[in-house]
Amino acid sequence: MSRKGFISLGLLLLALVVAVVVILVALTSGKSATEAAQTFEKGAQLTALPAPVTPLPTGPTEPTPLPTSTALPVQPTLASTPTPLATPVAAPLTVTTDPNTATAAPASQTPTPRPANYVIPNKIKIPSIQVDTFVERVGVTKEGNMDVPKNIWNTAWFGNGGYRPGDPGNAVIAGHLDAPGTVAVFWNLDKIKVGDKVILTDQSGKTMTFEVYDKQVYPINNAPLQTIFGPSNEAHLNLITCGGTFDRSAHIYNKRLVVYTRLAATA
Repeated sequence: MSRKGFISLGLLLLALVVAVVVILVALTSGKSATEAAQTFEKGAQLTALPAPVTPLPTGPTEPTPLPTSTALPVQPTLASTPTPLATPVAAPLTVTTDPNTATAAPASQTPTPRPANYVIPNKIKIPSIQVDTFVERVGVTKEGNMDVPKNIWNTAWFGNGGYRPGDPGNAVIAGHLDAPGTVAVFWNLDKIKVGDKVILTDQSGKTMTFEVYDKQVYPINNAPLQTIFGPSNEAHLNLITCGGTFDRSAHIYNKRLVVYTRLAATA
């Protein structure tokens, strides 16, 4: 083959390579565009969804005053409500005595009541991420999910059947990550670090301080529900918000960020 022939063949091969590269780039770009239309990272609702007809709150608001007591825990979950935990009750003792040797029973004594070692949270403060807001009390939705706060700048405690903060067990407080056109109360929850403090205050001014010891991100349909909501020998408080990517068609994030804390101090 002549020198001219080799040059022509080389140019033809180069043209084929360029064509293949252009096709691959086009296919990759098309796939990326499709994925981008379906999922968004943190903050997607700032631009992905239209502003609501009713304006969203611009700051926290104090909820209706909470009662000073709450029902026993029923172990709530992220996706459904499990069978309530049974509360152990001591069986009565039966004592048989010899009537000839029996002695008079001592006068009954009223035990000194112990102060309640829990709080019905009215406010939550997380200094490391500048959270200082009110706590609403919620239960489950008709779908069986934990409800969310009505105000995007408030948080929500699973108090209607959940564990009380300070009692042995996993109490749970949730907050929004963002909303159409705005960030929300737990926007910076992913920045929290091990050792950071979470402070709860009730209406009387009693405080409980919890310390962060772990944080994890879970798929929304595959979270360890017992670990998050179940019983424990220690007093835990777990904080939840959205994470992962955002499905625009379903209007939901596909993961949940869970911050685990344990009781550190009471005042």
